[in-house]
Parts: sequence; C-alpha cells; structure tokens
Amino acid sequence: MKKPQLIPPDAYPQMLNKVQAAKFSKVLRSKVSEVKAHQIIEDSAPTMLGAVLAFVEELEKAGNDRALVSNKAHEIKGIADTAGLPATARIAEGLCRYLEESEGLGAAPDQAVIALHVSAIGRATRDSDHGTRMSDTVARELAALSARKLAESVKGR
Repeated sequence: MKKPQLIPPDAYPQMLNKVQAAKFSKVLRSKVSEVKAHQIIEDSAPTMLGAVLAFVEELEKAGNDRALVSNKAHEIKGIADTAGLPATARIAEGLCRYLEESEGLGAAPDQAVIALHVSAIGRATRDSDHGTRMSDTVARELAALSARKLAESVKGR
C-alpha cells in the first residue's frame, strides 16, 4: 500500500488572489449579505418544513430498524431548526445522542426510549405552534430518561 501524501494547503490553486479574497470576505460579512441570507432561509422554510414532515413520516415507519431511525433522526436534526421547528430539532438531537452513546457503550438502546423520542418528534413537528410551549420540558425529560437508561445498561454489565 502506498504511503499517504500530505499536501500543504498553500499548494492548492487558489480561486481568488489575496485582494479578491479580502473583498469577497468583506461582502460576505456585510449587513446586506446577512439580510439576504436570512431572507433566503426564511423563503426556503416551507420547502424545508415539507422535507422535515417527510423525514418524520419515514422515521415513524422505521420501527425497529435502528440504522434507519438513526439516519432519519440525523436528517431531521440537521434541518428542523432552519425549517422553524426548534423543538423538533432538539428532540431529534437527543435521540441521535442516545443512539450514539448506546453504541459507544456497546449497549442495545431501549426500544421504548426510541419510541418516546419518535413520538415526541412527530408531535413537535405537527404541533401548530411547533412545540415551543413544551419543548424544553419534553427535551429535558427525554434526556434524563436516556441518561438513566444508559446508566442502567452500564450497571447491568
């Protein structure tokens, strides 16, 4: 097998010279660019909301397929906040963390804990106020439950 070769960053051809890069950086940090970026994100929220709803349906249908549950939870976590669903994003992030920590411990995740997360993700996504009233409580309680289940799996070894 060939030994990997390290290529210093300066060896790559640059798309912009230093003057152009400074100008480009200034434009990116400008108030106008910030406003335009926020408008683009705001305009894409309905499309992203549709994507989150589709991912949630796939998550709910995933059942015991942990790989699919993990995949869909990561997808949801990645775009839900931008779609205007911060509660959904937080709960999905909690599910991702629980699955990753379970795997790291070599413990099988509790299916009931997964089901509670999936149910909460669905409810937060479909809630007319996008779960903002109860999001902190639900996310906190699910995190506590996940931590307790992880601790139990370590003790049970």
